[in-house]
Amino acid sequence: MRRSRTQVLITRGALAVLAAGALAGCGGVAAQPSAQKGTVAGVPATSPLAGIQDDRVFQVPAKEAESRVQTMTRMGASIIRVDVRWDVVATRRPKNPKDQNDPAYNWAPYDTVVDAAAQRGVRVLMTVWGTPGWAADPAVKTSKRYPDYARRPLKAGDYGNFAYALATRYTPRGVRDWEMWNEPNIPLFLRPQFQKQGGKWVNVSAGTYSALAKSFYANVKQVDKGSRIAGIVTSPAGDQCPSSCPRSADARTSPSDFLKGVNQAGRRPPMNTVSHHPYPITKPRDTNFPGASYIDLYNINRFQQEVDRTYLRGKKLWLTEFGFATVKVSEYSMFVSEAEQAQYLQDAYRRVRPNKRIGMFVWYFLQDNGQWGSGLLKQDGKAKPAAEVFSLPMSPLSPRPVARGAAATLVGQVRTARQPTEVTVQSKDGESWTDVAVVTTGADGSFALNVKPGATTLYRATWTGEVPSGSKTTKSSWPVTVRVK
Repeated sequence: MRRSRTQVLITRGALAVLAAGALAGCGGVAAQPSAQKGTVAGVPATSPLAGIQDDRVFQVPAKEAESRVQTMTRMGASIIRVDVRWDVVATRRPKNPKDQNDPAYNWAPYDTVVDAAAQRGVRVLMTVWGTPGWAADPAVKTSKRYPDYARRPLKAGDYGNFAYALATRYTPRGVRDWEMWNEPNIPLFLRPQFQKQGGKWVNVSAGTYSALAKSFYANVKQVDKGSRIAGIVTSPAGDQCPSSCPRSADARTSPSDFLKGVNQAGRRPPMNTVSHHPYPITKPRDTNFPGASYIDLYNINRFQQEVDRTYLRGKKLWLTEFGFATVKVSEYSMFVSEAEQAQYLQDAYRRVRPNKRIGMFVWYFLQDNGQWGSGLLKQDGKAKPAAEVFSLPMSPLSPRPVARGAAATLVGQVRTARQPTEVTVQSKDGESWTDVAVVTTGADGSFALNVKPGATTLYRATWTGEVPSGSKTTKSSWPVTVRVK
């Protein structure tokens, strides 16, 4: 769904110090302060693992890469998603492809990222994709529209051999989370998607992907049996074929059809979890079209049901790219204001929090560039409001109004916390904030709290403590409204 992964021109500079801020809102009736545990019956005690991706981190000098890892850690990322470009690491064919020390491999940028993350106690998710020219199927012609790295590999074993060398190098450094390719259901990352057979266009990308994934999984598991390997990794939207598109080799395959293709007998690659990129195609909504060719965050339950009709039944879901752009770009025309981005990030948190199937939720990405605008930072490095919301999201579990005096559940997470901590929930009373409760979080900073407003009330959470860098700071959530009937 995101922009092309060709080399981008990077504007360097110091990243801005994130500025805290909150919006004022309507008044309400504050409850008396109380101390309590941050758990509520029926609400999961933990949140999905919170992550951020930064496309620049492996393209910049080592000191800047370390700074960017530090920035993501201070924002509260527990995991950093990193593209491992096979075509960049292995520009020429290695003589001993399973040997990490083969001179054809250039690991230096990834060494920096992995070591910086380890020093700061943050995990790394490596997403491995991009076909080198020497490994590409010569039968797949180059395209003016799509990059060369999207051509399918001639031999799936080449991809598996690279995975073996990669895991051999980085498992000892703490990397145990992997994704097999990126968005293999669209031609931006894997071509061809379709092939003409008997006068009809037939999907072939699911078969290509299944072979790649089998080879990757087997090789990484040889190195580390306890590794966590995700597959599918689909883009949210496909073409409605054959009803609304002229099929071609480069049409997009819908996530649902791609999943069905991978599920065919004889394919079915093993994986520990299923990944998907639920980029929104609209602003937050609660209605969906049953036959739609997209799977975004707002119909993710449908995707879960489709997964459960396959050999992957019951697998956890990793949502490893999600974000709202604040500027219009050619490949993703939908955009929102910076204030809406912050609000919708918080809304996304309250939607994933109660879903026990979702194990990871990654924001794409850290900083805007000229091709994509969903960053938590602007192109000049200044923070958008969403940066603070990412650090401490809090929201009513349900947006529906409650009866006067009835309980409404607030859910939140101090993402910079690495152990149980205390967070103060406050209500707006005129022009001031009044403490409602001091809540003890879980180990990952998650908390839930029942409040009983007597009237429509604005709430926020505040936290003071040490961020992973060791510096003491105070953070506040974006204020949220609990409406009373």
